[in-house]
Amino acid sequence: MYKARHVKSARRRLTLPMLVLIAAVFVGILVFPTSASGSASEPDAVSGARSAMSSSSSGIYSVIPSAQHGGSVLPCVTDAAAGKLITFSVAPDKGFETASVSVITAGGALVEVLRVQGESYKFVMPAQGVIIDVAFQYARESA
Repeated sequence: MYKARHVKSARRRLTLPMLVLIAAVFVGILVFPTSASGSASEPDAVSGARSAMSSSSSGIYSVIPSAQHGGSVLPCVTDAAAGKLITFSVAPDKGFETASVSVITAGGALVEVLRVQGESYKFVMPAQGVIIDVAFQYARESA
């Protein structure tokens, strides 16, 4: 009977440190997110975007492209004043097609995006920084 109690208490001692470690890992992930772009020099929607998009006293705001695996997004500018018409193009890699295109403000609001022609788009710059978020999917085969 002593041995059974000893084994049971040993399990409890192992469980608490494991739970603390797991909690620390989750907190680390939430507080220090990693880059989804795979490149430390390339900003994306996950890391560094909030500081880059912070309010500007000069009235000029950041335009940050963020494309998922399968292509790229090319805005006409990297900074713009509120009210300016911003154009950008989307370039899917071979074997991919554009799945979704959205522009999101630093505050989390969606900005209306209009397709100009083909893979060219435009929107009116709001009075805060934005992220142009584009997702790609494998190209569907025509039947």
